[in-house]
Amino acid sequence: MDPEPKDVMVLQAISRGESNEQKIAKSIKLTAFEVASIIERLIMRGLIERTEKKGLLGTKTILKITGKGVQELQTRKYELEERWQKLVLIAKQGDKKQFEQTVEMNRSWLPAMMFMGIIDMMLWMSMLSMMGMAMQSNIPENYADAEQADMQNADQDTGDFGDLGDIGF
Repeated sequence: MDPEPKDVMVLQAISRGESNEQKIAKSIKLTAFEVASIIERLIMRGLIERTEKKGLLGTKTILKITGKGVQELQTRKYELEERWQKLVLIAKQGDKKQFEQTVEMNRSWLPAMMFMGIIDMMLWMSMLSMMGMAMQSNIPENYADAEQADMQNADQDTGDFGDLGDIGF
């Protein structure tokens, strides 16, 4: 069974120390339901484990990556790095048609590559620009929509800066 890009992203988030579903969903920009179903799949495959930790405020569920999960993540990361290097090589050759085909074949994996830090964003943007392509058309719709919503929320942040006293503007 080939892993899904979202599965790899959840596995990466857990390996980074994100131990609950809400944090994972927020960092990956997926719904809580999607993350919960992916976590169940990863547990069934033996890639992560769920433990209960008792504390003063009750029990807390913690997710941890297993040895098998670390191996799987390393394998997927290596494969994604190879895909990225292939894209860079094709871009350097200047073959727009082959570049577009390769991007389309890897389109679902681009967010995972970005999340895992494999893609050099400056190089990616210059490659797309050089090929006359737009960034938005090469990112899966649900991922781009989540990014746009985050940017709008950041723009709408109107925090209170307190009393500015005698400062004149």
